[in-house]
Amino acid sequence: MSRPELEGPPSAPRRRALLRWRPWRPRARIAPPLPQAERSLFANADFLALWASQGITLTVNTALQFVLLILIVDKTGSSIAGSGLIIFLAAPPVIFGPISGVVVDRMDKRSVLMLTNAVRAVLTGLLVVADVSLASIFAIAFLTSTMGQFNLPAANAAVPAFIPRGQLLAANSVFQVTITAAQLIGMVVLAPLMLKAFGFTASYIVAAALIMATVPITARLPSLRPARDHSGETWRDRLGAVPGELRAAWDVIRSDRITTLATLQLSTGAILLFMFALLVPRFVKDVLDLAADNSVFIFWPTGVGALVALRFLPPLGRRYTPTGIVTVALFGLTAAIVAFSGIEFLVDFLQDEQPFGALGPDQVGGVSLLVFVTLLFAFPLGIFYAMINAPAQTVLHQRAPAEVRGRIFAAQLMLANAASMVVLLIIGAIADAANVQAALFATAGLILLMACISVLIRRSVARADPRSLSLEIDG
Repeated sequence: MSRPELEGPPSAPRRRALLRWRPWRPRARIAPPLPQAERSLFANADFLALWASQGITLTVNTALQFVLLILIVDKTGSSIAGSGLIIFLAAPPVIFGPISGVVVDRMDKRSVLMLTNAVRAVLTGLLVVADVSLASIFAIAFLTSTMGQFNLPAANAAVPAFIPRGQLLAANSVFQVTITAAQLIGMVVLAPLMLKAFGFTASYIVAAALIMATVPITARLPSLRPARDHSGETWRDRLGAVPGELRAAWDVIRSDRITTLATLQLSTGAILLFMFALLVPRFVKDVLDLAADNSVFIFWPTGVGALVALRFLPPLGRRYTPTGIVTVALFGLTAAIVAFSGIEFLVDFLQDEQPFGALGPDQVGGVSLLVFVTLLFAFPLGIFYAMINAPAQTVLHQRAPAEVRGRIFAAQLMLANAASMVVLLIIGAIADAANVQAALFATAGLILLMACISVLIRRSVARADPRSLSLEIDG
């Protein structure tokens, strides 16, 4: 049995057809298998082009956002002001989420990728002539994030067009490795250059040029036209179809509890990334008593831990279900963040009790014990965080019908960013009113809640249909 082919404008029969589809039954591949001689992902030219363009863009955007966040925190000393930047980055998916998915599903995805990156490059270059103030920073952040709201669903929806079903988890793991490496390189290499070597003006020019370089790379992709021709529609027809098409996407998410769970888990990963960006500079400044721009040098083990975890995700995916892997990771992440919230108490205990001999303030590798313990705890933090996004995204790739895939990823981004705006205000207010340790403890509580929700949903699905937890990975 194959999933239904859905033609024509959204209608009640079309939505009912989507709701009747059960993703765990069909064995048809999302993409045709590659010839045996070309099974390697890195022998796939289309995958390489998409991977390279996304990697460059992510690296540059991470560096630029981190520089702007450090600038705001140093200027204002307020976590609320830092939350403001992150909220402007998170707002476009909430505002444009209902439209972006429909646009992505109705346009050539290659054209969307090229256009959005070209506009991003121009906007980044505008920082050269913009007055460097909170208002201009927030405006550029909002507009570049708006382009990202169209770019990311297009990139996510394009992946299954190039990759066989059996390689989806491996491909998503590669993308997550790229995201982790992009964040690490962006913060460790590009961001310090922006802050200490080039100066802001030259940094904006370099960033704009690098983003613009992705346009010809993306142009190498084959055309990724929508499944149905919309060229004969008028603008009135297109606008009138938007509500029904959005309902169809949400109906698919709600009708399958595993898809619902994967959407919630993937959104949790996105929220955590925003919270780490907010709290890590504050932790380094308040707890470690170091300059905020040292954050990347203190938390580099997080990136190493993430790379280690992603290396072992494909074999884990052949033995355990993706949502189960994410559930375990959420519990582990809760414990890791609780450890960070109590790190000063642990260090005080070690220095008072001396259980391992004399431990002065500079007795471990030439750095303070507080910094050493932070480096130590950052490694498992990266391991557990890396085990969230790739498995959850693989579930959506495998279970979402191609006709609504762009809308589903846009809906997920909208959910993640809407939740982020609320959570960041709360966590930022806790950090300002109390301290960063209290904010970390509150963050751990939210992650624990999501872990418990994951357990409850998986148990209810297992009672109703145990087969639905066995997401097949062709290997």
